[in-house]
Amino acid sequence: MSLLVLMPVLTLLFAAILTPLVTALGKAVGFEKARDLFSIGAFAATLYYVFKLDLLVKASEEGFAVYHLEAYGPPFGVTYFVDSLSVYMAYVYVGVGLMVAVYSLRYMEKDSGLDKYYALLLAMVAGMIGVAFAGDFFNLFIFWETMSLSAYVLVAFRKHRWEPIEASFKYLVMSTFGSLLFLYAMSFLYGITGTLNFEALAQGLQEAGPSTLTMFFLVTMIVCGFGVTASVVPFHTWLPDAHPAAPASISAMLSGVVIKVGVYAIYRVLFVAFTPLVFDFGTVLMLFGILTMTVANIMALLQRDIKRLLAYSSIVNIGYILTGAGIGAYALTHYYSTAPEIALVVAGLAIMGALFHVFNHAVGKGLLFLCSGCFIHEAKTRDLAELEGIGKKMPWTGASFSVGLLTLAGVPPLSGFWSKLFIILAGFNMAKDPFMVGVTIAVVVNSVFAAAYYLWVMQRVMFRKPKTRAEGAREAPGTMVLPIVLLAAACVVVGIWPDLVIQLADSAAHALIGG
Repeated sequence: MSLLVLMPVLTLLFAAILTPLVTALGKAVGFEKARDLFSIGAFAATLYYVFKLDLLVKASEEGFAVYHLEAYGPPFGVTYFVDSLSVYMAYVYVGVGLMVAVYSLRYMEKDSGLDKYYALLLAMVAGMIGVAFAGDFFNLFIFWETMSLSAYVLVAFRKHRWEPIEASFKYLVMSTFGSLLFLYAMSFLYGITGTLNFEALAQGLQEAGPSTLTMFFLVTMIVCGFGVTASVVPFHTWLPDAHPAAPASISAMLSGVVIKVGVYAIYRVLFVAFTPLVFDFGTVLMLFGILTMTVANIMALLQRDIKRLLAYSSIVNIGYILTGAGIGAYALTHYYSTAPEIALVVAGLAIMGALFHVFNHAVGKGLLFLCSGCFIHEAKTRDLAELEGIGKKMPWTGASFSVGLLTLAGVPPLSGFWSKLFIILAGFNMAKDPFMVGVTIAVVVNSVFAAAYYLWVMQRVMFRKPKTRAEGAREAPGTMVLPIVLLAAACVVVGIWPDLVIQLADSAAHALIGG
């Protein structure tokens, strides 16, 4: 298969390696911004390669592209597997990464060591795409650690303060614990099947027929292991500490895309290796999802720090995404044998809604964290009480911030409305099942609860009289405002014309459940 499969990852990795050299050349000719523009160019080139790969996948008869390292094919070698789901996730990762790189032009200009900052940012996104393109557990683990190590350092980037060091260390310890959990699950699966290749793994599990208790143990280990990075309750506590400590650009990456890598890994491993037709992991996902959104909603109400509040809001949205996948898996487990057409429709709708929400949350929460960075850049505080009225002084940022809040609140016609609607409709399609009715009602209640504090934050930032710190604020520099306005425009445009993203998410959902 074409080497195009490797190009998105290779482009970012080579760009990360070359960034220090570009920095040195830029200093030599008196143009230090060469480093920043080089990083933006690398993200743009990667986006082009992802688009070309999307066309390749759609044109293939199988609906996917596979690349094996020469002489090291399955079941033991390294495999790159790209389908509609992989491409969909890569679009999200690279798109948010590009916006963050543009934002960082001015936001990070007073920081030192920016060659390391951009190199780590590029490496982190390369790791994310590598996870999305991995066709085996070994490959996935290597890229997972590439992403994680880069993220630890970026959280602690402003190392002259104690807060980033403490938050990064907590993230390191918890994420390492999660990695060990799924590494143990990997070793267990290898012992049962003799392979780490996902396709061969699924076949090996069906042939081996391990006990239900063993399967439940493995599913729990995988959900908990990847759930640390995904910020699933009760493994979420690193995220509210990491966000206030990290630069706003990195907060946007953490909530916008890094935690989605954890969700993707849960989706891919469970649906491919365990298959909902054999094992009921949908119930596990829904229970974790409802617990996650409920606990995080309550905690969000207690926050005065704008970045901590947004962090808990991110955890709430992970709850929606997990629950959507859980509804889809549950439908296949319990209804496919008796009503296959209905089960497939409900599963497709639920998982498409969950994947659509991956996009909506990545764009909306990336937008909110970049806006909060602009507010903090001007007012020098994260305290919501001190930021009251700042939207009046920063109209472009304030208006974009409002769009982001309304999107995640699920207010029509913005894009967040559609993804929540699809998840809720899928749940109510199984209205004769009391358990599913309870789950769907829990999603609705949590959505209303979250919308209430989104509107409360919007009212404080946009409509109250500016406080002393907010009074002196001025609109952020143009290169900081540009990505914010583009992300806000995406929320509006996708909300009014959602067809393109729905088609991408629907193709990704069908790829996940086997076509």
